[in-house]
Amino acid sequence: MARTKHFASRARDRNPTNATASSSAAAAAGPSATPTRRGGSQGGEAQQTATPPATTTAGRKKGGTKRTKQAMPKSSNKKKTFRYKPGTVALREIRHFQKTTKLLIPAASFIREVRSVTQIFAPPDVTRWTAEALMAIQEAAEDFLVGLFSDAMLCAIHARRVTLMRKDFELARRLGGKGRPL
Repeated sequence: MARTKHFASRARDRNPTNATASSSAAAAAGPSATPTRRGGSQGGEAQQTATPPATTTAGRKKGGTKRTKQAMPKSSNKKKTFRYKPGTVALREIRHFQKTTKLLIPAASFIREVRSVTQIFAPPDVTRWTAEALMAIQEAAEDFLVGLFSDAMLCAIHARRVTLMRKDFELARRLGGKGRPL
């Protein structure tokens, strides 16, 4: 269902002949307790001619909550924060990370994982690693992950999607022969 604008109710609230008189009357009367529409006139004459919201056959009011939202005072002195369009920052980050050569996985957590895997799979006498070996493993792991992500993205695009899913990674691993197939 499409949302429609109710021009009839908006035209009823506006009275062009008494616009200056009602605005000066509203300024003299002060704030009113009844919510008013934005751009509408406040004051005595506009409130007397306005009718309460009509009810439909279902028994609910037309536009009941919209009027309370519009009656909220707008803070014009607060500046709206700047936001880029969706995807702009992502593309900038892609270009940035493609230019850099530094490692993306934090070294301390990667070394901790290597040591825990070593304790599980290696014999008990292998517990020490040189720094060069750890750096080589991290380089190889990040290269593997970047290749896997790019292959999985190609699989998602082939399926006419832009969202990566688990099945994309599984298909990329099966087709590329990377790692143990699931």
